[in-house]
Amino acid sequence: MHTATQMFGYNDVWKEQLAVSIAEKNSDLILGSVKFLPLEYWRKNFFFKGAPDKNLKKWTGGRFVVKKPPDGTHPVFALKPLGASAGFKVCPCSSTYQGKHSRWIEKGTRLLHTDIPMDKKSFLVERLPFNIPPLEAGTLRFLGEVPENDIRFDREKDLTE
Repeated sequence: MHTATQMFGYNDVWKEQLAVSIAEKNSDLILGSVKFLPLEYWRKNFFFKGAPDKNLKKWTGGRFVVKKPPDGTHPVFALKPLGASAGFKVCPCSSTYQGKHSRWIEKGTRLLHTDIPMDKKSFLVERLPFNIPPLEAGTLRFLGEVPENDIRFDREKDLTE
């Protein structure tokens, strides 16, 4: 009869944890060349484009309404991970001012990992957060990570530019 230590070796027990640890440590090395990023690699402040407006409307319970053609898209911003690696809470972004106390990213801000500049001022529509469906997350185009210091907040004078 085998004991538990004889049946399972060190590598059997730690193999999965080791693979996750290596992926986490090396993800920074590949983020600059990735276009589509699986949900398990998402982080706070990641910026993506290509969320279909019809899906955003559905995911926000009909509250995200746009005046563009129905086949349009909007970016999404990663707000925070959900517990137990269940996914990510995100919000849509818009070029339209979202009112007092809204946060935004300035046009020209360079995103980390990719050095892509923001092509326009992008307001975070944080009043409409939702949990991104895991299967949809991988279809969004990864643009980079917004540096925390480049997320603007409540500076009325900047809004008139």
